[in-house]
Amino acid sequence: MVGDAAASLLSRPWHAIGMMSGILLGVASATAAVAIADTQQTQIDLRFDLQRSSHVVLWSQAQAPDGFPPEQVLLVAGLEPVDAVGEFSLWNTRASVTRSIASRTIVAPVIVADPGGLDASETTTLSGATPRLLAASGRLPLAWVGVRLAAELGVAPVGAGAVAADAQVVVSGRPFSVAGIVANRAGFDYVDGAVVIARDAAGDVPLDGAANIRLLAHVRPGSAAAVADYALAVVDHDHTLALKDVTPPDGERLLGDVAGDLRQVGAALGGFVGLVGMIAIANTLMLSVHNRSRELGLRSAMGWSRRRIGVLILTESGFAGLIAGLTGAAIGLAAAALWCAFQGWALVVWPALPWLATIAGIAASLVGGLIPALRAASVTPLTAMRS
Repeated sequence: MVGDAAASLLSRPWHAIGMMSGILLGVASATAAVAIADTQQTQIDLRFDLQRSSHVVLWSQAQAPDGFPPEQVLLVAGLEPVDAVGEFSLWNTRASVTRSIASRTIVAPVIVADPGGLDASETTTLSGATPRLLAASGRLPLAWVGVRLAAELGVAPVGAGAVAADAQVVVSGRPFSVAGIVANRAGFDYVDGAVVIARDAAGDVPLDGAANIRLLAHVRPGSAAAVADYALAVVDHDHTLALKDVTPPDGERLLGDVAGDLRQVGAALGGFVGLVGMIAIANTLMLSVHNRSRELGLRSAMGWSRRRIGVLILTESGFAGLIAGLTGAAIGLAAAALWCAFQGWALVVWPALPWLATIAGIAASLVGGLIPALRAASVTPLTAMRS
């Protein structure tokens, strides 16, 4: 079967070239576009360098039981690119929180912060006392409740229209007066469902194993790396806090989206050209079946079953797709390499890309050959005699 299919293609080379051209162009364009998109990701990364995170996050692997040394934190705050800096720690991720009249218990995170940390996270006060009071509250049982958690519990600060029972929450068994309602729209959305307390008041709230003790700084975009290096050296010069820079790049998601969009555009372009190639294969094979009616009828008269004749046409189609896929993938990679060399880029190629492109070319050829194969399978010996 394979020999017959190969001989059929070789006996009509121009027919085979015309049949393969559409698939070849589709595979080549998709391969080149995806390879160039992968290569451009590095270039896009450089373009977004100034869009790096506007937040520096330092994580204490030693839990920092006494907090961060205020004198060293002030040194970081004095840097020109730093807008605000302070503690913003997830002290307990699953604390039980209720009203003073326990009607409902909600599992919510407890955030230990100071005014600088809240400013750095861009947390805003919707009602009640400003979080600046955190600096002077000491061990006073004051808490700022996230807007979503406050609505679920039905609490509000004193003086905000709440009755006495509504102005208090119980966190892990310890009562706190609700000093204010806070919200965050700067990427720290969990603040809306959390309780914020001062470091000194956190002694009676258990520190769970998933605690995330952090020093947070809000900086000018593009300066996060430099500020993080300075803060690591100044705040933890004796390494007692075991600080680790966990600053995420703010443009990472945008970078991934842009690179993904480029890959999708390349795949869509290749798919469109491949569809045209699929139609070209179908038309070419239909014409071939019509011109080969005598041959196919004779094969039927010699005992070939309808299924075997149909498989012969599909094998020819698959052969054409294999050759077109391999050639197209090679041409696409060569074109991408030339383009990247012209741009001065280092070519980046996903190892599986050529093989996936070749498989896609074979699949498109087989789909395009289905109808001609069915048509060929219906040719009878009588048709051969008439031709």
